Amino acid sequence: MASNRKKVLVLGTLHPDGMALLEGRDDVEFEVIEDISEENLLRHAPGTHGIAVRVARITRSIIEAAGCLEVVSRHGVGYDSVDVAACTDNGVRLAIAPRSNAPSVAEQTMMFLLALAKQVAVYDPLVRRGDWDKRFRTQAIDLDGRTLLVVGLGRIGSRVVRRAQAFDMRVLGYDPYVAPDAIRAMGAEPVADYRAVLGDVDALTVHCPRNDETLGMIGAAELAALRPGALVVNCARGGLVDEAALVAAIRSGHIAGAGVDVFDVEPPAADHPFFQEPRILMTPHSAGASLESLKRAAVQTVENILATFDGTLDPAVVVNKAVLQRTEAS
Repeated sequence: MASNRKKVLVLGTLHPDGMALLEGRDDVEFEVIEDISEENLLRHAPGTHGIAVRVARITRSIIEAAGCLEVVSRHGVGYDSVDVAACTDNGVRLAIAPRSNAPSVAEQTMMFLLALAKQVAVYDPLVRRGDWDKRFRTQAIDLDGRTLLVVGLGRIGSRVVRRAQAFDMRVLGYDPYVAPDAIRAMGAEPVADYRAVLGDVDALTVHCPRNDETLGMIGAAELAALRPGALVVNCARGGLVDEAALVAAIRSGHIAGAGVDVFDVEPPAADHPFFQEPRILMTPHSAGASLESLKRAAVQTVENILATFDGTLDPAVVVNKAVLQRTEAS
């Protein structure tokens, strides 16, 4: 006898708090898939109603093979690995977990700014090598009184604004999709054109999705326009800051340091030029992977699937809202 329970595929490991939500539903059966190759997912896809996904690629073939798929729920806010058009074409909601990683990435951004300003990468090895007398050859700086430009003022960027204010920084904010009054309410000075203010900026951080509008938005010209000795941070998506231009600006000395959590190609190649530059601090796309963030992401990822089954999914977490409009119209 065929089961009338909803079938959910969990691709990868989720925090136990998220799994507990699935375990608590008698009307749901789930399977955890560790082999996330497309070939294996195609074998498991038929009859699937919901997919919880961390890093697997969700292709059109997988979506269509399911046959009755209702929702793909991303463990986080990025969805580069999901075929959005295929979801929309097949009436599948693509949901994200917006409350998951915003505090974590905002803190990572401030960590980079502080570590760069205070020359941690230089001072720590001096202590370990016993080169105490060389400590004054490197000059740390204060964030206090410096001007920070935050490009992108969504869930993460708005939090960076508040944290930078706590360090008494002057904060400029750019986001063409956020009203100037809302930017002021965050505590930032709104700017209409981020390129026009670069000459006043000591530190720049980007918090935007990767798309045709944002790809390469910080290139050689933008880096050259920053104040000499500026700091650059990218905890958003690879490609927003041109990697070759950043290396060149670091090597010329115009940019004093950079913090990078994301790369054009991940993982980066073994001969990536960033590896030769001690003034570029790097983390492995892990800014949003704190203990708390993973818990929040797992819970909301599963909540979004169950809410879809229950008809209570919050439209605010749905990427392809055209599916919701089509459902309402029918």
